[in-house]
Amino acid sequence: MLRSLRAELQKAKRRHDLLACLLIPTATLVWAGYAAPDSTENLDDAFHALFYALPMMNTVLMPVGMAMLASRLWDVEIKGNFPKLLYTLQSRRSLFTAKALLGIGEVILITILELAGALGLGSWYGYQDFPPVEQILYYFLCTCTVSLMLFFSEMLLTILLANPLPALCVGITGALVGLFSGFMPPIVGYFVPWGYYIPLNSYILASWDPDTRIVVYGIRSFNYPLLIWCAALAIFFFSFTWRAIRQKEV
Repeated sequence: MLRSLRAELQKAKRRHDLLACLLIPTATLVWAGYAAPDSTENLDDAFHALFYALPMMNTVLMPVGMAMLASRLWDVEIKGNFPKLLYTLQSRRSLFTAKALLGIGEVILITILELAGALGLGSWYGYQDFPPVEQILYYFLCTCTVSLMLFFSEMLLTILLANPLPALCVGITGALVGLFSGFMPPIVGYFVPWGYYIPLNSYILASWDPDTRIVVYGIRSFNYPLLIWCAALAIFFFSFTWRAIRQKEV
């Protein structure tokens, strides 16, 4: 198992996976840097505004990013007749386990970098309402869970079709549909998995005065039922991805 994981890390180094993992949170934070309140604005609830916007940004960027990571992770295995040779050197279980661990590690790294960057951005601007620890942990857990669900769904699609292009197309389409669902009634978001970042968000827009343009943000209770459902979907796609590798003829 360790040998398989080491081999996947060597492949990841040649694919420049670390650069891809840095690109996703960097794009999110650059966007957040333009959208976040600065020192000329009211900073009393600036972190509320930032964490209210981040799930919307994740809805746009993460489906495409997860599709890119999943397709790159299985890129070598769909070229030529390489799987037939590969399965003579290692078991399918060890191959899948190593790739799954690498993918999970990459998703966790992306989430940590994004969260740390957001907190650093707020500290740089001098935001006053630093999030409580439970809010930070909940945001981390929700972002990781949704991203892993999308990652394994895109990986499953790549394996079944033996082509990375459909997964990328689904990721782009999912990002657009997920963003659109964010402007629909809240119930719509529960039927769009690509946009689960938004209904899982605990920061909400409490009120907005169009005349004075004063925005008031609030915090709602954690959406544990949806989080559990999202985790169940991630496990479902994980299981069917393993089944697809185990039963796929080469």
